[in-house]
Amino acid sequence: MHLKSRIFYLVIGYVIFILFFNNILFYVTTKETLVGNVEEQSVHAASNLRNSIDQYKTSVKYVEDMVGQQLRLAAIAAKERLSPRAEHVTNDELEQISKELGVSHITLLQEQGDDIIGVRSSDSKEIGMSTKKWGYWYTAFLQLLESGNVTIPEGQKLPHYWSGPIEHADTDPSKIDKWGYYYDGETDYIINPYVEDIQIKQYDRLAGPDLIMKKMIEDNPGILEMTGFNYNHFGKPLKVSKSQSGQYFVSLYDRPIPFGTYMYEDRERDIDNVRQALERNEPVTYTTVVLGKKVIKSYIPVPSDADNQQLDYPYVIGVVFDYHMIRDVLEEQITTMAARIGFLTILSLVLLYFVFRMIGRNKDEAVRVTQEAYIDEVNDMFTTIRGQRHDFLNHVQTIHTFLQLKKYDDLHRYTGELIGDIRQTNDIIQIGHPAIAAIVQSKLVTAMDKKIDFRHEFAPFGSLNLGVKSVDIVKIIGNLVDNAFDEVTRLPVHERWVELRGWYNAGNLFISVRNPGRVLDEEERRKIFMPGYSTKNSGDHSGIGLAVTKERVGSYKGTITVESDIGQGTTFTVCMPLQRFGI
Repeated sequence: MHLKSRIFYLVIGYVIFILFFNNILFYVTTKETLVGNVEEQSVHAASNLRNSIDQYKTSVKYVEDMVGQQLRLAAIAAKERLSPRAEHVTNDELEQISKELGVSHITLLQEQGDDIIGVRSSDSKEIGMSTKKWGYWYTAFLQLLESGNVTIPEGQKLPHYWSGPIEHADTDPSKIDKWGYYYDGETDYIINPYVEDIQIKQYDRLAGPDLIMKKMIEDNPGILEMTGFNYNHFGKPLKVSKSQSGQYFVSLYDRPIPFGTYMYEDRERDIDNVRQALERNEPVTYTTVVLGKKVIKSYIPVPSDADNQQLDYPYVIGVVFDYHMIRDVLEEQITTMAARIGFLTILSLVLLYFVFRMIGRNKDEAVRVTQEAYIDEVNDMFTTIRGQRHDFLNHVQTIHTFLQLKKYDDLHRYTGELIGDIRQTNDIIQIGHPAIAAIVQSKLVTAMDKKIDFRHEFAPFGSLNLGVKSVDIVKIIGNLVDNAFDEVTRLPVHERWVELRGWYNAGNLFISVRNPGRVLDEEERRKIFMPGYSTKNSGDHSGIGLAVTKERVGSYKGTITVESDIGQGTTFTVCMPLQRFGI
């Protein structure tokens, strides 16, 4: 197969490979980006849910406090109508007052031994009720009886009054009530009005976390489920309490799942990821299969800054995202990617075809121009040599005539000129490098036209492989010599000279060009190799000759320096290492 064709097919294969690799990379990156977007979307949804829950909690707290204040007013009003001694109060009396004050029931609590017991109540289940095992509630009752003020962090605290958080009733866990406790020291009992918290339940149905989540899932079709995990209790044995009526219940604050649904259960991993999310305080995401569906599960931590983390507990919001949403996008991406590869491949083939044609034409044209210039210069050199041989007989006849006429001074002068001309041509031939010999011969002709004394000295290169392309050596020498010629043409004719030298030493090829003229200052020496910069008239020179020379020298890992002083003139010295070319 033709070398050009092989290169063409290699480039095509490379382009196809790059396109394929680029699209595969794009596919993988897109997949990772989509998964990352799912996590961001989950975090965003969880953040919105958290903000809504925080607002909900603030609203609930406000409503609770309002109910608590109403219960305090009810307790004060009941106190004004009751005997200060519990033994003189009847249950029927409490029932009547409860109806009039708009509360569900009123119970009177009295300290008896090491317990505080319900001694009178409009609710028969409350009579004989013990509170000794109620934890911080019992502590609040003791503080209320002792000083009239409660100092524990839990609950609502007002003068001579304390109200605990909404909770299941110990006498009937099927009910969730709100209680208030009042004691100002004027009675031998604590007045305890309470209501079934219908207002809170109604608000929860209208604006609670479950309604918020339902709305979010409707607005985000990819979200299958959202779950609230109670960090204190999820994954731990269920904390079950037993009421005084013998019924079992779980406190509102001990529920493992306080809100949301938990159908996409991967329990062991869920427990571990809930713990990791909150302990690291960063989202955790992984892909799994649950209920026969591939899903992405994210866990977003919601730490608690409250002092009482039993009531205001830390929790984690779990978001389950349907993976098929990503799969659909990826399948569309694969189709688009295949079409893109096909189109770009065809386009690349067409473009490469025309590029190769243009490169081939430009290359052939460059070779032709270079060869023509090179051949012209070699032809000029050999024309000079042939001319010298053609004139040999004329020279011999002239010498013979001078001898016959005994004009020895004229003969001496004539033979001196003849020998100088022959020596100059011989010096060129002795260079041993056709390209260098040709460019030197060409510059000799130019020097004669410009009345410049062009001096040249080259070490014989013979068959030495310089490791530099002939085209490049011609460019380097030609640009340096032309630059020197331009500089000395400003001088009087008798001061015009340019010296070209070439030698090799210690594995390096050296070329120097020296000429008289004005001294270059430091600023000019710094700018002289910059494209477009010239010390000549801008209309006559492009200012790129020395820039091209420096670029060509640099391509061979060489250096070019310039020195300029009054005594030695200006000297450009090129040094190029030959060892990298096998020398």
